[in-house]
This record gives sequence, structure tokens and C-alpha cells, in this order.
Amino acid sequence: MKTVLILLILSASLAAGAGAAPSDGLFAQADSGVPVAAQTAHSATRWHVVLAAVGNEQNVFDNFVNDFAQVLKGHSDIASFTELHASADKRWLASGLQGLERSLAMLSPQEGEGCLVYLTGHGSPDGIAMSADTPQYFVRPSRLESMLNPCAGRPTILVVSACFSGTYMRPGITREERIVMSASAANLPSFGCSNNLHYTFFDQCFIDAWPRHNNWGLLADDVRTCVNSTERTNNFPSSKPQVFFGPHMRDLALPALEASQDPATGRVF
Repeated sequence: MKTVLILLILSASLAAGAGAAPSDGLFAQADSGVPVAAQTAHSATRWHVVLAAVGNEQNVFDNFVNDFAQVLKGHSDIASFTELHASADKRWLASGLQGLERSLAMLSPQEGEGCLVYLTGHGSPDGIAMSADTPQYFVRPSRLESMLNPCAGRPTILVVSACFSGTYMRPGITREERIVMSASAANLPSFGCSNNLHYTFFDQCFIDAWPRHNNWGLLADDVRTCVNSTERTNNFPSSKPQVFFGPHMRDLALPALEASQDPATGRVF
């Protein structure tokens, strides 16, 4: 009887485990803690936006910031908007890093508001590069952590589209009230930095997926699938895009939603 009982318990345990979907290791998601911003993570959130094209050797970075800015501008849920373009000053040196820091320091989200920061450019294991000149200036993870302090305690989205941008997936940046997306793992390049393309692979997938969804979780899943497919089709190795979700942040509504979107599915009518 004891043997039969043990076997039944073991079978039940195995059956329960079989229903759990294995993680593919590409996307990390927080699954514990109480979100500071849970009550404001909804469609009524107003956003303070900073878009920065910090790469200036190809047009792909400026192209994305210009086009994504047009998607967001003019909507009632955009509280403030800043565009930064490295190409405007030919080369971003120390002044470019200071300009980015000033723009983020000016963010001051109040109750019911949040921050959306999107950086696109070249990167290294040290962080996103502000210039291809020598010496190079990088936004190191510790520096970016400090730059984002004005947004602490409010819903915050950080997207970094650059080689090795998974370097920002670390405590201090990945907080419970945040979503952090990167175009690649910390030890891998991303692709599409070419004047023969309009956007990088990641930026193209991001802007294409935007009108198809109404929350960040669905958007992130779509972007990952698209990047993986684009890399396979063009015979590139996987860049392994990363994302971190604070508790309950997957359902955070996208800014500037169109009235034609189905609130249940996020799909456009």
C-alpha cells in the first residue's frame, strides 16, 4: 500500500511539472516582489519620453528616432518629449554624454506618469557608445543607473538597441517598476547597422510590431520572434534579445494607442 501511495504521489508531481513551459533563456522575467508601480501600470499612464540616436556612422539610428517620434508625438498620454540625434553635431563627445544625462535628469514623472527611454546606436561590453571617435565615450551601466534615478518609483521603460546591450540587465537598472529591453545578450552583437537598411534588425522589428499590440508583454514577444526570424533568414547568428519585466509589468499598456486597437487582444481592427 505504501509503495502504491508513493507511486501515485510521484505520478501527480510529474504530471504537474509537465504542464510548465520551459524557458528558452532569451527573455528573463521577474516573478517575485510587490510592484511599486502596479496601480499606475495601465492605459491612463502619461509618459515622459526620451528618444536618442547615439550612433552617427549610419543613418539607421536617426531613421528610427525620426520615425518612432512621429508615432508618439501629439498623443494626449505623452507628457513630455525629447529627441536627441548624434548626427546633428557630427560627433557626440563628452558633450553628448552630458546632453543625454541632462535630458534624463529633467524627467520628473508625477503620480500616474512614467518614463520611456529608447537608445539606439553602437555598443560594446562597456555600454552604448556615444561616438566612434578615439577616445570613445560609453554610457556604462552604473552611469545609466544614476541617469534613471529621476524615474525611480514610477513605471519606466528602458530600451537599448545596440551590440552587447544586455550589459544593462543588472540589478539597479532592472527594478520592480521597470521593463528593460535590449537588442542582444551582454556578450553578443546585434545586426543591421548598414546604410543599405532603413533600420537595424531590432529597431525594424520593434517599430513593425508596435501597431499590432496594446501592451509591452505582447510587443516584446513579437520583437523577439521577429529578430530571431530576420537573423535566420539573413544567415546571421542569434543576438538573443533580452527583456526584464518587473512584477505585473507585462500587461503595462503601450503609449499612444490607436482607438482602433482591440483592448482584449491588442490587435488592430
